[in-house]
Amino acid sequence: MISTSMIDPLLQQELRSRFNPDGSPLRRHQLLMLDMLKKINRICVENNIKYWLSSGTCIGALRHGGFIPWDDDVDLEMLEEDFKKLRRVMRCYNGDDLVWQDSHTDFEYVQPFAKIRDTRTVIHEIPDTDRNYRYRGVFIDIFAIRPSASLNLYKLGGKFQTFFLYRPQYIENRLLRRATIAFSRLFVTNGLLRLISLIDRIGSDGQYRHLPGTAFSRPRFKKDVISTRLIKFEDAELPVPVNAEHYLERIYGDFRKLPSLDSIVPHISEITYR
Repeated sequence: MISTSMIDPLLQQELRSRFNPDGSPLRRHQLLMLDMLKKINRICVENNIKYWLSSGTCIGALRHGGFIPWDDDVDLEMLEEDFKKLRRVMRCYNGDDLVWQDSHTDFEYVQPFAKIRDTRTVIHEIPDTDRNYRYRGVFIDIFAIRPSASLNLYKLGGKFQTFFLYRPQYIENRLLRRATIAFSRLFVTNGLLRLISLIDRIGSDGQYRHLPGTAFSRPRFKKDVISTRLIKFEDAELPVPVNAEHYLERIYGDFRKLPSLDSIVPHISEITYR
């Protein structure tokens, strides 16, 4: 079943004119991500990988029928087993337009989620925490979710991730930076964080969270994401959680309500095309 947006079409036109009119840098960025998203969707469908639009991307789908007009990123979620399957598929991907980025393909990439990058562009982010990354193209974020019973354990894992992996990014000496990251991966990622995850799974009872270290600590629930439904997203039909409304309400409250438009400052990144 294909759902349509809940926002008034005239208001949507007004928002588009104000924040991302056709031909604007933000709209070009969005359309490039849309093209990437269609390719990722095709890969997932062909390989029986279940995913869904998440966070602000899911809000955009339900409320606007596509991108939130001032939004400059795309977030996807999937169960951890599907995440691992997509990683295997993408590492064998034959195209020259997309590349999978995680710690396995880019040593200095320290995020607990993956990115699929466009290889034909370079995005100049502010702040430039990506300055040492191997891949720096326009990206789509891919989040794995896993069983998680305890918010406190999740936050503890996030503190380890921040202290031992995020902070070393700013070490100027390349040899010292890479040695610190390697040490942290060995003893923190493959040691402490793995142990915390094993304990955190106990008694999760259908409750899931991202891997520790992301900005999203609110739980996802199996009953909301056990299956998906298709929804209009720009000129595509893409999956959202079957109970997408409940999923978003648990995370954001009244997601249907627009924020104060005067308080919105769109984040517009400079993109270089190769």
